[in-house]
Amino acid sequence: MIDDSPLRIHTSHPDKATVVLSLFGDLDFDTAEELVDQATRALTPAIRAICLDLSGLYICDSSGLSALIHISQDARGTGATFTMTGITAQLRRILEVTGLDTVLGTAAHDDDRAGAHS
Repeated sequence: MIDDSPLRIHTSHPDKATVVLSLFGDLDFDTAEELVDQATRALTPAIRAICLDLSGLYICDSSGLSALIHISQDARGTGATFTMTGITAQLRRILEVTGLDTVLGTAAHDDDRAGAHS
């Protein structure tokens, strides 16, 4: 069976207190709610850290940005840390232009797979 959904989310637990959601595809109006729902379910009382791996993300529109903010706020509300890794150069630029780079947690050495040096 072929999965043709615009966003696939893989959940892993590197340890008992950490959850990693790896995103593959498009984070947009049609898929943002799905991500928020899955992240909300993952934020159990035992979770102290949630990380979104965005290295497989192709598109992130304003609805996607809103979902990232929502998850960040939910995580902080439960006392968990929130980070994002695998941020492409294009998404990093969007985060910088909107000022979200100072609001959302990002890990060092993020992905610059687009190779943009603008």
